[in-house]
Amino acid sequence: MSAKDIGFEEYLITLTSRVANQAIEAATGLDDVGVVAFKEEAFTEVVIATLEDLGQLADTQICYFDRRLGRGIGKVNAWGLDEVNGQVTLVTTIFRGLGTPASITRTELNQAIDRAVRVFSEARRDWFSEMEPASDTFDMMQRLHEVHNQVDRVRIVVIGDGITGDIGHVDTENEAFEVQADIWDLRRLFRADSSGRAYEPIEIDLVHWMGQPLTCIASPESEASFNVYLAILPGNLLHQLYHEFGARLLELNVRSFLQARGKVNRGIRDTLKDEPSAFIAYNNGISATAEWVETISGSSGMVLTKIRGLQIVNGGQTVASIHRAKDRDKIDLSEVYVQAKLTVVKPEQIETLVPLISRYANTQNRVNEADFSANHPFHVKLQQLALTVWVPGEQSRWFYERARGQYEVAQQREGTTPAQLNRFKKANPPNQRFDKVSLAKYSNTWAQLPHIVSRGGQKNFVAFMQQLSKAHGSRWEPDTAYYRHSIAKSIIFKHAERLARQHKFPGYRANAISYTVALVSYRTAGRVDLDRIWSNQVISQALADTLNSWMPKIYDAFVESAAGRNVTEWCKKEECWRHLQTLNLEVSAELEAELSQGQALPELPTGSSNSTDSLTAQDRENIARVMQISAEEWVHISGWGSRTGALKPWQCGIATTLASYAAGSWAKIPSDKQSNHGVKILAQADREGGRISSEDECS
Repeated sequence: MSAKDIGFEEYLITLTSRVANQAIEAATGLDDVGVVAFKEEAFTEVVIATLEDLGQLADTQICYFDRRLGRGIGKVNAWGLDEVNGQVTLVTTIFRGLGTPASITRTELNQAIDRAVRVFSEARRDWFSEMEPASDTFDMMQRLHEVHNQVDRVRIVVIGDGITGDIGHVDTENEAFEVQADIWDLRRLFRADSSGRAYEPIEIDLVHWMGQPLTCIASPESEASFNVYLAILPGNLLHQLYHEFGARLLELNVRSFLQARGKVNRGIRDTLKDEPSAFIAYNNGISATAEWVETISGSSGMVLTKIRGLQIVNGGQTVASIHRAKDRDKIDLSEVYVQAKLTVVKPEQIETLVPLISRYANTQNRVNEADFSANHPFHVKLQQLALTVWVPGEQSRWFYERARGQYEVAQQREGTTPAQLNRFKKANPPNQRFDKVSLAKYSNTWAQLPHIVSRGGQKNFVAFMQQLSKAHGSRWEPDTAYYRHSIAKSIIFKHAERLARQHKFPGYRANAISYTVALVSYRTAGRVDLDRIWSNQVISQALADTLNSWMPKIYDAFVESAAGRNVTEWCKKEECWRHLQTLNLEVSAELEAELSQGQALPELPTGSSNSTDSLTAQDRENIARVMQISAEEWVHISGWGSRTGALKPWQCGIATTLASYAAGSWAKIPSDKQSNHGVKILAQADREGGRISSEDECS
């Protein structure tokens, strides 16, 4: 075992613990056989989460597919789609669950890759039409078929709970499309995961890629802890590097930003097409960092021969657009050049210095590292609260994993004897653990954004952080009340997860959970008593019954409303959410009584002719619902209604009045009649496209 592998055994223990906890939580209520059945899925989820953090994967959907296709077997465990760059990613798992890692042979790897490739090959020929509809696997095969003409290459990511050793060449040839194979065994995963970096370093031999070294200019020597080099990069080099390494080249903040935007700059494309030789003059170039470079003196001065740990911190849009221009638009890049600033930072300073370089380099399309980093003050403060705020009774607390693997590290610090492990788990139960991606899921679901949640963990997390910054500012820190309410939302969500498993839906379980919880939040107008849920650490029977009775109706509604469209894609659209908001779902008298008692409306101003005592349950819901809408939204609705004629003049007047109330922080409470009309106006705006798009708000 090499020096790099010191701690490998401890890492295996930690990984095994993470997988076991994931499997046990996912299989709550099942017998031992059921828990075992979840282990491969749990292993896949844990490793994918790690690879997403390392920039190896982006918004991959778990989807277990293992069946005979034609003359062979097709198998994948997860999949992802990058339409902009014409790439499909298929993840396939080699899982034995032996505890002690065994060897993975070249034959096994070739077989795993062949089975994953077979899945895409069969999807291309519309194999989904032979499947039972309304399932995750059906949606995957249908979606892959829909985009197969735009896909140039398939990336097969093989993950395994063993060791590959020196396997040599892995067969990835395919005549119909390009296939790239990426193998992640336990040793590679350990080295990347334990390096302390937010990415796996890439080493680039420029002589290999260009046929010659790269001429550069070095900054004058100084006492600074970094060196800077300026160079002119050929467009073809950037294309080749991005084609080989993809988003791994992009520093995490830029990567997250591009995922959130998902658009290619048309101006860049037009310049590449119409004026390629002028590209270097029109484009701002790129800023990048590296851990180490090799330089030599050449006939024309200093040249770069090798770069290790290259990360683009500004200019990701430029690189992605150059790649697409050649691959998709067939644009010649021979005359395209891009200026580059390369800052070489010592490895021990990467975590502190690179985010600052990223922050100040991104000025045109601002990307603040605080929006996406686990080191954001919001996450640091939330972790502090998790360590100090115990649940009522002071016997346990919720554990917030600000960074990956912190739960297992804390468990090991407590000790390894049975008594020490029991003491740790009693104080920090595995089912009371959550991370930043989960927090974003719970929060955006309760904020009535299930279509955003349905887009995947990474995109939803970016949207959550952007909304948080928009609402509170980039340096805001949560207080105890925010923390307790976040835990209450997680308790609601986790209960809905258990219900979804009991309903045994054939697919779309995650969508059913998020849409059901979001509709409860919407129909109760946010009046669920989160403080009481925190105090009891369970939801009420009335709320549990509501979730249980609504969930199958909601599931049927979004499947039917897809009307032949891909259900998974339909659930990602705001149109789907607006449609489901019109469902006639009854709030039971028992739940309504809790809402009325739990969170009454604000007191009406003194002297008002209205009285909260005279309001019906429906009146209270209407008032609370219109008070959830911002002044900006009401102004937008009023303008839309007047401009299009969709609303009558008196309805536009009510919307304007409600806008003024909202602008005054609701110092004046709308009457029951105003609120009744306001809810009807909102419903009409939902149906006819009169609302501010939440896609715009979260982009």
